[in-house]
Amino acid sequence: MKFRISIIICLFIFVAQPAYAIKVSGLYQGTAVVTDESTAKRKPAIKQALIKVLVKLTGDRNISKSSGVSSLIERPERFVQQFRYQKADNPEGSQIQRTELWVQFDETAVNEALRSYGLNIWGKERPSILVWMAYENGDTRSLVSFEESPAYIGVLDKYAAARGVSLLFPLLDLEDTSSMSVSDVWAGFKEPVLNASSRYQSDVVITGRLSQTLPTLWESQWTAYIDNQEMSWTTQADLAAIVLEEGIDELVDRLAAQYVNSGPTNKEVIELIVSDINNLDGYAKTLSYLESLQAISDVQVKQVSADEVTFEIISHGGIASINQTIALGKTLELVSNSEQLNYRLIER
Repeated sequence: MKFRISIIICLFIFVAQPAYAIKVSGLYQGTAVVTDESTAKRKPAIKQALIKVLVKLTGDRNISKSSGVSSLIERPERFVQQFRYQKADNPEGSQIQRTELWVQFDETAVNEALRSYGLNIWGKERPSILVWMAYENGDTRSLVSFEESPAYIGVLDKYAAARGVSLLFPLLDLEDTSSMSVSDVWAGFKEPVLNASSRYQSDVVITGRLSQTLPTLWESQWTAYIDNQEMSWTTQADLAAIVLEEGIDELVDRLAAQYVNSGPTNKEVIELIVSDINNLDGYAKTLSYLESLQAISDVQVKQVSADEVTFEIISHGGIASINQTIALGKTLELVSNSEQLNYRLIER
């Protein structure tokens, strides 16, 4: 009962606040299954955990096959900040728990190593993703919800976390159900889906439909709306969980292609002017926000005037990367980037 009440409270809080981008935590944490806690088994487990972290940081699920990464992960223990062993449920549903090695890697050391190999890093601020998922059970079709189908939500959340993104799920309250239905999701009707999604103010909207077409074949069809683009794909497998995993993987592949800077990782000094900073709180908010962005490695205040501040920043992805990252945050709004990079502080 407490768990159910806490979900309801969280959902009410969620509706009261716009979604915007999500600052993802745990990007530098990874786990790996071990058969015992010996030193001999620890090193390969640390390597596996590091590879999982690199997947989240780069957005590339095949990063371990990259030519530059093999030497980077040769001595994974040099990046370890702390580790511990913990019990975890067996994914096959067995009652026997397995042992995992949990590792926290050093953020600065990992970032420097990735950049030294010319690999771009996907910042912590990532698109918010709203998921409308429909599934077929016999002759009945339903929308995935916390109350009716928590197992599907758990699976989707798990695979999304492994790729370094977080998912949002609609409340399916009266407002949602009066503006769209499961048939709209199943048929792929764009307008009612996007209209119902507007209240959540997410950066990305994705719809999926899951069905068992044969006794040994599951299929899911997906459509994502990303920056005014519509993208669709289909996944098939013998298990529903694999179908969902592949669907999420394809989504994140497309997001990474959109949001991870593909240009050179050389440092670049950029002058950035922020207006509408009218008090000390606004100044502190702006400075703290810029310092939190992974695309920026250093922030210096160059000049302060009546209602604007000029910052000198060091970027690893250039102006395009800075603009894209800041656009996700909804803290600063771009005014002009013709000759100078001009932003204004958004009051919320």
